[in-house]
Amino acid sequence: MGNLTNIQIGSVIINQIDNFPTALSGAPLWNIINNEIYHVENFTGDNIPITAVGETYQPAIMSLAVAGVLYMMEMQGADVSNIRLGDFSVSKGASSSTTVTSKSMKEDGIAKLEKLGIKLNYYKALG
Repeated sequence: MGNLTNIQIGSVIINQIDNFPTALSGAPLWNIINNEIYHVENFTGDNIPITAVGETYQPAIMSLAVAGVLYMMEMQGADVSNIRLGDFSVSKGASSSTTVTSKSMKEDGIAKLEKLGIKLNYYKALG
């Protein structure tokens, strides 16, 4: 897939979520994505430019951003009966499908983030 910008990641997310709310498109979506890029940067210790997000980081950022979008949909009252993310779908049962899907996407993103690992720096003390 190659490096993607935050805007291209947003396009992928919009295409994955059926009935994507227009209130979240544009700047609100980019803010969610940028926050997740910074989250991954802080976790890994790597520098990830928003204009060239590497393939290594994309899965974690996408999952975390989708979780953020679904959470914002829930906060705005978009309690839809079905959520479809590509081939994955959840139908509403006892609780909101946005809540269930948001939690599972967040867990998926955290798992992908943990697989990236943490950059550790070791220094020898002088003296």
